[in-house]
Order: sequence, then structure tokens, then C-alpha cells
Amino acid sequence: MSVWDRVFMGRVIKDFGPLEEKSFFIGKMKKSLLLVERRGKLKIVFKWSGVGFFGANVNYFDLTADSLPKLRRYMDEIQSLAEERSNPPPSAPKVEGIVPGR
Repeated sequence: MSVWDRVFMGRVIKDFGPLEEKSFFIGKMKKSLLLVERRGKLKIVFKWSGVGFFGANVNYFDLTADSLPKLRRYMDEIQSLAEERSNPPPSAPKVEGIVPGR
């Protein structure tokens, strides 16, 4: 958590740390998740920060705590779709492998 997080987002209640970090030849990128309080409301904040040879960038994307049930529903659906794709149904035997009469 940095001073800039507090300035741009409000009071940081919890910094959950990086969700994803990547290093490139010319720099680094980090995506983080934070819980903040701003103007008396809880917000879930996704933070993207990148550093390179010629500069740096930070972007914030926030959701109110009221969005949590909808976000949880979407995440459950995404997880089930990902599990379906990683476990494809067994394929039917190839026609070349079937010998008639045996």
C-alpha cells in the first residue's frame, strides 16, 4: 500500500496483495486487490500498476460492496465454465479403430 493509494482511493482497510505479477523485458506489471473506505462506503478496488523504461502508470477500478453478491455469482459461473473446459467429455472411439464383427 502506498501513500498514493490513500490519496486516490480513501482509507485502505486491507490490501490483499498482488493477484498477478508479470515481468517483461522493458518493465513490470502488477494487478492487486484492496478493500477501502471512501466517503463512508466500502469499496472493492482492483489496482493495475505498470513500470517501464520511460514511465509508470497506475489505474484503479472500484465496485461498491453492494456489488459483491453479483460479483460472486459471476465468479462462480466463470469457475464452473473453466472447470468444464479443463475436463472435456470423453470422446467417441474413432471409426478407424472399430473392426466390424469383433
